[in-house]
Amino acid sequence: MHRRRFLALALGVMVAGGCGDMGGPGAGWARRLTIVAPVVRGRRWDQAAHALAAILTGERMAGAVEVSGAGAQGMAALTAFAAAVGGPFAREGRVFLAGVPMLAGGETADADSVLAASTPLARLAGDWSVLAVSPNSLLRTFEDFVAALRRDPARLVVGGGAGGGSDHVLYGMIGKCLGVDVRLMEYAGYPTESEAVEALHEGRVAALLGSAGSLLPKIATGRLMPLAVSSGERIDGIDAPTLMEREVRLEYADWCGVLGPRAMSPDDRDGAVALCDRIDASPRWQAVCAANGWHRAYLSGDDFRRWLVTETRRTRAVLNELGLLSIPDTNCWGGCVRRH
Repeated sequence: MHRRRFLALALGVMVAGGCGDMGGPGAGWARRLTIVAPVVRGRRWDQAAHALAAILTGERMAGAVEVSGAGAQGMAALTAFAAAVGGPFAREGRVFLAGVPMLAGGETADADSVLAASTPLARLAGDWSVLAVSPNSLLRTFEDFVAALRRDPARLVVGGGAGGGSDHVLYGMIGKCLGVDVRLMEYAGYPTESEAVEALHEGRVAALLGSAGSLLPKIATGRLMPLAVSSGERIDGIDAPTLMEREVRLEYADWCGVLGPRAMSPDDRDGAVALCDRIDASPRWQAVCAANGWHRAYLSGDDFRRWLVTETRRTRAVLNELGLLSIPDTNCWGGCVRRH
């Protein structure tokens, strides 16, 4: 998996802490840390949250780490997180896992934005996407896909994750880049990637957008045929051009970012960002990313906040063109499904 920055959207992991030596209590050591991860257990970023917990304790960045499911989804989970009152971060830190569905949820639910409800700390990783079809598809190349989409965007149904999520947003961005009327495009969202793959093989969708890392084994065995990838450079093991190579000026990855409580003090915020710095530099975290095909895309502090402002605007624009801003069920993490 090539490692370089990515320019567009797409889920999230939370973490916090400070600086200091790796040997125990001090600046950069949290006595107790809670990672709030409102995602489906066992999914990609839930796995990342548990990997982070193991690294934080294993490398003595925190005394104890708990991964919490939040008991809610979307902006409801973030709102509850923001409203909770906690002590100093070094004593009892709390961080939150967020990404594209969270941004979309804030817009579709007409709720406070992610920026208003939290303190952005860092973007940790991302996951490139792949556009794939079944091996017996008549769409043999990305050019075939483009021709079919331009000819009849309402007839070409593309499947992927939950409506309003990263796959759906990427499809809207591709259509926009190609000059297609995005409101006419058909998308079918599924709770799990395996269900989306099943829909593809059963002919219920013509193509599939999904995680390049998780779909790589199916591509390697010939169960899926890739047409394009959303990375800036070609991905090892996937014989397909980038969107940029096909003159679609788009580079995109589903991202994993760390948020802190809304009312963090400057000292707590600086300590949390410093801990994120240490996580990104950890060989164990780098190994986790490599093993899962995740792209390390680190951005922290004010840089992350500025990027998040831009991403929020971009997400809102795409959701508006897709006609999703009035659809409340976009406010979910993997539990929504919009079938056609």
